[in-house]
Amino acid sequence: MARPTTFSYGKGRLLIGDGATPEVFVAPCGFNQANVTIDKATNDTTVPDCDDPDAAVWSEKDVTTMSWTMQFQGVLAKESWPLYRKATFSSAPVNIHFEIKGGGADVATPDLRFAGQAHIKVQIQAQRGEKFQVTVDLEGTGELVPSDILIAA
Repeated sequence: MARPTTFSYGKGRLLIGDGATPEVFVAPCGFNQANVTIDKATNDTTVPDCDDPDAAVWSEKDVTTMSWTMQFQGVLAKESWPLYRKATFSSAPVNIHFEIKGGGADVATPDLRFAGQAHIKVQIQAQRGEKFQVTVDLEGTGELVPSDILIAA
């Protein structure tokens, strides 16, 4: 069996746009966990066998909508708080990138970027004797576009 090529945690990163022109994307720090979900809502259609109406039928599915969410968890880094605060207290979505170094398709574009707009929610929690933790939830609004890119070193 051939061993698969895998990606270490440090090869992925979230970048949040500042909304300026030109827009600058900043990677928050302190995350220890990442979760990216691309979801589909479907409808079922029962398709009977025309030659044998008593046979068990197969269900076919059609995609009706697509959506995406991301969640990042880790320590609350003071350096990242202004970015979270601005995005969280805005009623407008922010531009985001999620990148995976080495996730691209070929040598010229070896890296992968997902780009979209999201509403950002933040949860901060702490317990005596521990550091403050943060959970950053991104709810996508509109399309999440994957593209192969070259991330500058």
